[in-house]
Amino acid sequence: MASGTLFLVKSVLDLIVGDPPSDAAQLLAWLASHRLSLALTNETLVFAALLLIPAVLALYRSLDGSHRPWAAFSCALLAAAVPIIVALAIIHGRLMYPVYGIDVNDPATVALVVSLYYGGAHEVALQLGVALIMLGLAMRRGTFGRTAPAFGVAAGALQIAGAYPWLTGSLLTSITQAMFAAWLVFVGTRLTRFPRAVTAAPRAGVGGPRLP
Repeated sequence: MASGTLFLVKSVLDLIVGDPPSDAAQLLAWLASHRLSLALTNETLVFAALLLIPAVLALYRSLDGSHRPWAAFSCALLAAAVPIIVALAIIHGRLMYPVYGIDVNDPATVALVVSLYYGGAHEVALQLGVALIMLGLAMRRGTFGRTAPAFGVAAGALQIAGAYPWLTGSLLTSITQAMFAAWLVFVGTRLTRFPRAVTAAPRAGVGGPRLP
């Protein structure tokens, strides 16, 4: 739920920042006028990604991933997105934060950083889209309710549709991110309603009771 809230904040910040100009010379003016929003986006992205780690663990347990390869693979796709997002945040941070006094202020360098970030975000969106669709299908069995499968498939399809921000624009990109955020909050809410035994792993030993 916390991760979803932060991703929702990021979607609003991305809408404020808008689309970067394609002209390298104009990138410096775009960067200067949105430096604060870009910095807030960067910090929000890092914590939102790291908070996905316990979310994936909870999903894996609740979907009984150890006995359901489909659920395990979909959780693995979601987990694999975390280090990629963090790496993208490191790249993105070079736009605002100098290191050893080295500031990115050359138009060609800024263009490279921006293209790396948005190109990586494109890959992450596709990966999240596939993961959400698979998780939605995996949730047909379980206690997530009837809404969860449809929500997951719809959110995943929207991630794929919005994975091309240079074609669709920042508005659709922000909507797709907000949809992903809403899915995280929705799933987190459902997980809080589960009995503690549902999300707990068995104790060591054969047939042992579940952990509290």
